[in-house]
Amino acid sequence: MIAKIKQGKGFGGLVSYANDIKNKDTNIIASEGVDLSTNKSIVASFNIQSKARPTLKAYVGHISLSFSPEDYKRMSDELIAEISRKYLQRMGIVNTQFVIFRHHDKAHDHVHIVYNRVDNDGNAITGDSNFKKSAAITKALTREYGLTFGKGKKNVNRERLKGKDAAKYRMYDLITAALKDCCTWDSLRQALSKKGITMDFIHRVDGSVKGISFSDGNVTFSGGRIDRSLTLGNIQKVLTDERKAVGAVENIGNESYTENKVANGMDNAKSSSYFTSSSSLNSANGESVSIADEESTPTANDTDDNTSIGMSDVVGAVAELVLQPHAVSSVGGGGGSSRSDDDDKDKKKYKPRRR
Repeated sequence: MIAKIKQGKGFGGLVSYANDIKNKDTNIIASEGVDLSTNKSIVASFNIQSKARPTLKAYVGHISLSFSPEDYKRMSDELIAEISRKYLQRMGIVNTQFVIFRHHDKAHDHVHIVYNRVDNDGNAITGDSNFKKSAAITKALTREYGLTFGKGKKNVNRERLKGKDAAKYRMYDLITAALKDCCTWDSLRQALSKKGITMDFIHRVDGSVKGISFSDGNVTFSGGRIDRSLTLGNIQKVLTDERKAVGAVENIGNESYTENKVANGMDNAKSSSYFTSSSSLNSANGESVSIADEESTPTANDTDDNTSIGMSDVVGAVAELVLQPHAVSSVGGGGGSSRSDDDDKDKKKYKPRRR
């Protein structure tokens, strides 16, 4: 079970999307305080109440809840509505208008919850975008209802997929298979090309590489949208795995891929398969190619990846814990001041006298 949280202003477009019966095969499974006659009446109901708090700019609340494809036989309207209501309650989204729209256009069951961030008493709802709290609640509900935790894309039934989902999983299968036999970016690009998949690097304005994308000719996804294991940084770690040709890294910053040369003299500190995705590689022409993995996180479509965490995230967290177990980020408070002159007087009190 995965929750995606968004806030905004204007109910019109969101309601039209959420209640798209023609394309999404939508049905409303629960609501509170809203006239459900038409999309216009739903929007009007929300708008009337939102005017009670005119100073609140982002008065539109939108949460999508997605469930594992493995649980589709169990997911009745009643069960999904019950789980959705409990999620809202635990997130503190109470005493307000909402509508829960169920979509049937994907292989996985999912709902879109549209709610008013101005409650029935005219107060603004706060704390409803706490992502850590949301993650804890979805995990707890998954356990309580005996639902399936994400076990990776390998266990998803491909036959039930269609459209972009089918293309995404096909790319996932082809890329992961190619990675088993490739140890350079160029060899990976050539292997995928034979399967009809093109690979491109995403560049910043200054020309440095910030991400990677894959296309089958009809649809294009960033690596992170296909799977978190296929972000630029995570693929780099696979290609430089010690079981393969560690240190043979191509110049991924060169737009002319066919002229790329195998990099030489890779820094020893980066020869491990665990260097982070924000590292830099020495290219064949001596330039430092910066890699900063900024690919987007999975959307609600990536329902089977709710427990997937990139290795770089784990390593970074462990390093921070080991090296700075006492550090607390603060601004003008906590363990130290943000101003250089705040505690100078105290420091002078304890300065030893010269003899």
